[in-house]
Amino acid sequence: MPAELAGYREWSGKTRSPWRASWSIVRTGVLMILRRWVFWLLIGLGLLNFLLNFALIYLKATLTIQNEAVGQFLDAYKVTGTGEAYADFMEGQATITALLLAFAGANLVGSDYRQGGMIYYLSRRIERRHYIVGKLMSVGAVVTMIATLPTIALFIEYGVLSSSLDYFFENGRILVGILGYGLVLAVVQSLLLFAIASWVHRAVPLVMCWLGVFVLLRLLADTARAISDDRRWLLLGIWENMDRVGSWCFGAGNPDKTPSVGLCLTVLVGLCIICLIVIVRRVRAIEVVT
Repeated sequence: MPAELAGYREWSGKTRSPWRASWSIVRTGVLMILRRWVFWLLIGLGLLNFLLNFALIYLKATLTIQNEAVGQFLDAYKVTGTGEAYADFMEGQATITALLLAFAGANLVGSDYRQGGMIYYLSRRIERRHYIVGKLMSVGAVVTMIATLPTIALFIEYGVLSSSLDYFFENGRILVGILGYGLVLAVVQSLLLFAIASWVHRAVPLVMCWLGVFVLLRLLADTARAISDDRRWLLLGIWENMDRVGSWCFGAGNPDKTPSVGLCLTVLVGLCIICLIVIVRRVRAIEVVT
């Protein structure tokens, strides 16, 4: 039967880059998370810290005009508008993000292995690299929504409510620090989650493995440090390494403290490389017949 009679016709539209499929994967992944009530519960917990700081900054801006002592009192709650305050806020937000990703990993990555979603994606006109980038960006988008965007909102609020807009020009390092800290959290956690979820597909084992990486390694690091009295054992704590590098982006923290920022960054880079190798090998292991 001729192709014309079967209803087929030649494609006359404009072809698009396969990299656009990565953005489609991001959109699908974020919508998948937003459809589940447990994720809204965790997102709500993450926003409580943001709303508290938002209200305290507003109170400081309005009450300091009447009584300067009130502003000094509120500064004890980390609403000083300095790099240390934003770093502490992002550390708190990152904790909620880690809990959220522990449950999200089974839906974003694990379900593709269990239910054949990866075969569907790879049977389209995209390559494995487009799928990997799309999934990593999906996890990074979740981290950005919970940790980075609220911090930027607080930075803008503090600058707008200050006595002068010079706050934005005098504290450009803070904005760079927010973006740098957010990038560290997004890159490390997205690669680590993808690597773990590619091996552990179901929700409960994935949550145990994900939290074990942060909790058990920290306990092991503290134990080894207490036995050998060597602070370099603290490099086993992935969470502390991310916080150390993120705080350095703000210019906060003691640069002479052991382990140094350079060592923490080296450990994180090595971890990311290992995770990327694992991800590529696991995705390549999936055979797709088209």
